Amino acid sequence: MTANDVYNVAKALSSEELTKLCNMLNSNVKNKKEVNKQTRKRIILPEFTKDDAIKYLIENHFSKKREA
Repeated sequence: MTANDVYNVAKALSSEELTKLCNMLNSNVKNKKEVNKQTRKRIILPEFTKDDAIKYLIENHFSKKREA
């Protein structure tokens, strides 16, 4: 079944039944979004100090020779 088929059936519903269908679909979409948020894992970054950042910038951005 395609979305167009479902759309044509939904157009034939009464306004009360269409409202019920919309509520069911919205709750289903919200539940899927909540599941996706819960399954995402947070990336744990290594310890990175201000001195490490300064060293990285000096080594990788300020000491490179510009190519012409």
